[in-house]
Amino acid sequence: MNLNTNLPDFLIIGAGKSGTTSVDNYLKQHPDIYISPVKEPNFFGYELNSAKDFEGSPQLNHYNSSVTNIDDYVKLFEKALPKQVKGETSNTYMYHKNAPNRIKHYMPDVKLIAILRQPAERLYSRYLHLARENKLPTQNFEDCLDKNSIWWERNDLIKEGFYGQYLSKYFELFNESQIKVFLFEELKGNPEKLHKEIFQFLGVDDEFEIDFSITYNQSGFIKNPIVDKLIGPNSFFFRGMKKIISEENIQKIKDNKFLFKKVNDMRSKNLTKPKLTKELKHKISTDIYKEDILLLQKLINKDLSHWLI
Repeated sequence: MNLNTNLPDFLIIGAGKSGTTSVDNYLKQHPDIYISPVKEPNFFGYELNSAKDFEGSPQLNHYNSSVTNIDDYVKLFEKALPKQVKGETSNTYMYHKNAPNRIKHYMPDVKLIAILRQPAERLYSRYLHLARENKLPTQNFEDCLDKNSIWWERNDLIKEGFYGQYLSKYFELFNESQIKVFLFEELKGNPEKLHKEIFQFLGVDDEFEIDFSITYNQSGFIKNPIVDKLIGPNSFFFRGMKKIISEENIQKIKDNKFLFKKVNDMRSKNLTKPKLTKELKHKISTDIYKEDILLLQKLINKDLSHWLI
């Protein structure tokens, strides 16, 4: 197997809870783009690790569910057509310390896409996501201000929001022309324009029209646990289906937009999403992330002053 031809042409490197799941699914609609059927293989973050590195750590489950062997990784793209550009999405590449160098090692000419959300809003969205999964780090979101809490230990909580720090490494290793950084508000405000820019960046037909009718990976507190057990992403039905149906056939079911939209709408109606207060958002933004936001602003040459309001 020729690694050079089977490795991806582009990576979406994060950040989590910033619309990457939606973009991953929207890009699948384009006939000239092939997206890995496995989202978040995390290969470049974990390749140099072994399970022993995470013994006794909650991260062991994440490691075990990732693709950590190069042969298995390239197989993710073996069904791509010759004309298609290949890509995958792994939000962990934003903060895994090994990822930038391992990506450079295998794919020095790869194109990198990052979508970044105001860090306090991203953190709160993660909190709502974990509420949906019944996996809250602590019951109160305000606990994130406690530097001695789990909020400061886990990669996907406070740490993931230091985008400037992480992206600096990518800008050191790769040519600026290989990196495209978008803001979450650009995705929400004008998804057509953002995807047109992605298509141009990847060198595919930029006139192709995407169906944006589905919003993916919605989060919130579950209203009715019984409904969630029936149709939620971790329901008995869907977990059982994953055990008896291949990943490829599960993907075909997901690709049925009518069916997926119906289930997605029902799930959304069973979620409640309390608002993040302006006061707490401002405190998190200024007390925790201000220096990094200013660093990021210089790095990507975009005005981020509204992130500090």
